[in-house]
This record gives sequence, C-alpha cells and structure tokens, in this order.
Amino acid sequence: MKMVKAERRGTKARLQGFTFIELLIAMVILGILTSIAFPSFMQSIRKGNRSDAGAALTRAAGSQERFFAMNSTYTDDVADLGFGDDGLTEHEYYNISVEAGLTGIASSYIITATAVAGHMQAQDTGCTVLSLDSLGRQLPDPADSDCW
Repeated sequence: MKMVKAERRGTKARLQGFTFIELLIAMVILGILTSIAFPSFMQSIRKGNRSDAGAALTRAAGSQERFFAMNSTYTDDVADLGFGDDGLTEHEYYNISVEAGLTGIASSYIITATAVAGHMQAQDTGCTVLSLDSLGRQLPDPADSDCW
C-alpha cells in the first residue's frame, strides 16, 4: 500500500473578516440611514400620540353635555369633567383646559388640549394645541391640517 502525502497548494490560508475600511464604510451607511429614518419614525410616534388628545377632548365634551343636562350650564372646571386638578390626559401627553365660548360658559365652551412642555408631543409641529368647542368644531380645522 502506497501512502500519498497531501500537498498544500497555493499561498497560506487567508483569514476571513472585515477590514477597517469596510467597517467604517458600513458605519457611515448605517449613520446616513439612521439620520433619515429616525426623524420620520419619531413624527409617526407623535402622530399616534395625538389620539390621547382626541380621546380626552371627546370625553370632556361628553362630560360637558352631562354636566349641562344636570346644571343648565357648562363648567370651566376640568375636575367636574372627570380630570384631575392637573388636567392631564390619560397618558399625560396633553393638559386639558376649559374656557367659556363666545356666548359665555352658560351656553358655550372651548376645550383645549395643549402638549405638555418637555414631552416629545411638544415638538409635534403645528399640532401642539388641539381644541373642540360646544358646536363640535375642531381646531386646527381638519380640512386645513392633518392633526385630527
């Protein structure tokens, strides 16, 4: 029986991996993609969080109508509408306030949700303040803005 020695042909086996330049290029590409995608992602989150304001305004309007049915007047006290003294919405993204409408608190109101300062909703361009009045009008007007 004849034994054959295996010969290694070619050069030494090269170690597989990334070079430093390849790694830097990958990091630059990742940085560019992140700088494009992250602001869009955050705006999408803010848009979703607006539902907190919409739900609170709708709930407050319903509470105003119940209050009016029992007292023959509306109220400007958010505590009477089921909110705490601080007037914060359920997820604490907005602060709810109530003021008299054009004909006075006895017959009209305006409920306003204002984004809490320091929260990411405060950076929601053009949609930091949402309002609903006793006639059901929404501000900013849904026809002119996509806040609602």
